[in-house]
Amino acid sequence: MMQRRAKQRKMAKIPSLKSIQAFEAACRHLSFKDAADELCVTPTAVSHQIKSLEEQLGVSLFHRLPRALKLTEEGANYAPHIIAAFKNIEAASLALEEDELEGTLTISTTGSFAANWLSPRLRNFYEKHPEISVRILSSDQLVDFKSSGVDVAIRYGYGDYPDSYVAWVLSDKVTPVCSVEKAKTLFSAADLLESKLIEYKWSGFSETDPSWASWMNAVGLADCKVEPYVTYSEEHICLSTASDGHGVALVSLLAAARLLERQMLVAPFDTALENKSYYLVCPETYANRARVRVFREWLLDQADEFRESAVGQRFFED
Repeated sequence: MMQRRAKQRKMAKIPSLKSIQAFEAACRHLSFKDAADELCVTPTAVSHQIKSLEEQLGVSLFHRLPRALKLTEEGANYAPHIIAAFKNIEAASLALEEDELEGTLTISTTGSFAANWLSPRLRNFYEKHPEISVRILSSDQLVDFKSSGVDVAIRYGYGDYPDSYVAWVLSDKVTPVCSVEKAKTLFSAADLLESKLIEYKWSGFSETDPSWASWMNAVGLADCKVEPYVTYSEEHICLSTASDGHGVALVSLLAAARLLERQMLVAPFDTALENKSYYLVCPETYANRARVRVFREWLLDQADEFRESAVGQRFFED
């Protein structure tokens, strides 16, 4: 009898899985609502589970602020152990799954990178791995891997993706591009001041991103007034407008790569501004999945080949 009571007391110190799961999700999101969306329950249900956990542990885990959550000192000490435990459970579960190449690989990336750089090369991937079907979700938004079913993402940024497997793919640069006919009229950067300039400013554009003003500054024309005649929020529109001969667009070289390779666009000047980079990103527990692994190896090989191409050697030599 005493032994059974001892076991009961010992088990009582292990909280319910639902409450721990709610706490783990709330820690990562610092939001009951976002945690609830991930777990497919209501925010109230998450709040109740957290409250139950706090009662079982005898401590407060969160400061409940008017518009946010903040971990208490006890919560901050408890969280890393719980998050690590869930990662271990996920890794162990994935290890039990049959890791076959055959199946669908879901990739999230920007529409511009998908259309202008990745998609033209995917035939080569299929020829090497016909057993894998590729599904591409194009979006500028970061995805939640667990809820979206995405296996791997190719993200545009600075590589700061905590708690993730990250592999650098390609750096990007920005330079003017135009039609072949238009290029024949451009003998120096100053000639651009008499041209119709097309600028790309996406919804997340910041003052630190390359612009016509910053490019002109780089070529010694900082004192000249630069006024693009049109600004688009979609880079592919800038590219098509320039290739149709309606002006000179300042765009990503990677976005323009396909049109440059086909000589439908020309980069008339050698000056290119450093920009963000593309990174392959996935949860650490996904990195060694067979489909993710072969895609990563293929993608990095393609990036190396691109740097050896005419466009790559001109602008992307490290």
